[in-house]
Amino acid sequence: MLDTASIHTCDLHHPQQNLQTSGSHISAPEAEFTDKFSRSYQQRFCQIHSGTTREQTLFVREVRVHGNGIADLVVLNWARGKAPRNKANFDLTQAKPIIRAFEVKLSNWRGGLMQAHRYKYFSHVAVLVVPQAKLKVIREHLDLFQTLRVGLWGFDFTTGTVKSIYTPRPRRQMIAKYSERALATVAHAASR
Repeated sequence: MLDTASIHTCDLHHPQQNLQTSGSHISAPEAEFTDKFSRSYQQRFCQIHSGTTREQTLFVREVRVHGNGIADLVVLNWARGKAPRNKANFDLTQAKPIIRAFEVKLSNWRGGLMQAHRYKYFSHVAVLVVPQAKLKVIREHLDLFQTLRVGLWGFDFTTGTVKSIYTPRPRRQMIAKYSERALATVAHAASR
């Protein structure tokens, strides 16, 4: 049976590992922030998306969609009974899920906004997540997020609070082949 309770991770080579030397460990605050955001979001999914009628969710970290970058978190949401429950023949295209892609940035929100904007090629909703303390400055540029249809959320690492400033309504992906690639990558990660 497919494990939808876990947060899965795609197998990727991390460029920051190239910098590690024997006996040293490079702290990855953004990775820790993303992990905690992912867990908090998963726990609060039904509360945040209270209007959804789709009960099944799948959370996958670090999803690479060729030509569109690596999303820090991809969340699929579909109606119960739509996707096969067997790992061996898990085909997400049958489920017709809503695909939400998240870019998490501790700094350089403009770069994060551009990255999240690329995720719209394979997702129905793209969102930039930043530390909640940075929202005051970024909120001044909310019209840019609305124009690009990229969501803006804040996350408080200490309390685990997720704050939605702007979340666009789900829209069909710009290019279908990219969403198929994303679904295949997510299905592979979830079926391991």
